[in-house]
Amino acid sequence: MVTDEILSEFEIVAHRGAEAAGSALTTLLGAHVTVLVNDVDRVSIEKIPEIVFDSEVECIGLVSRVLGDIKGNSILLFSEEDAVLLVEALGSGVKCQTDFGELECSMLEETANITISSFMNSMTFHLRHSCIPNAPSYQQDISGAILSLLLMESAYEADKVIMFSTRFFCKSQDIKASFIFLPSPPSLRLIEEGLG
Repeated sequence: MVTDEILSEFEIVAHRGAEAAGSALTTLLGAHVTVLVNDVDRVSIEKIPEIVFDSEVECIGLVSRVLGDIKGNSILLFSEEDAVLLVEALGSGVKCQTDFGELECSMLEETANITISSFMNSMTFHLRHSCIPNAPSYQQDISGAILSLLLMESAYEADKVIMFSTRFFCKSQDIKASFIFLPSPPSLRLIEEGLG
């Protein structure tokens, strides 16, 4: 069972992952980027869509399968509005539209790759168990459609997920995102044992 003590330890892991993600993005972009974790919680899978966004809100999802000792799925989810702000902040600052081209999609995928990898590296360091994320895939749809397949797949194995509420600060932009990690039940037990 994930106790308050374990969640507190998980929050430390998440904050260190966020710091590493901010440093890596700053180096890549040549502009200061801060990634913050506002909250870490363990929530029921069926509650995720209502917690994150209304199911009809247009979103950008970057989905990555996690392999290694700790297995599962992870997703970094932005509203379209926040995804546009992030692309503008990461790029030249020129206004862009939500019908992203190859360059904009690549920018979002690389941001997600760095962010998810930083969180998983932090978990690997603290747990001494490998967490290896695959390159994230880009999805643009209403949040219910993006989440449904992922949550349905994970619901066969688990009824709980670990969710981070995150924010990106870059060039005066305050950009909100949700980072959701859906560990398999054996992986969740490894996390509980490692952080307990």
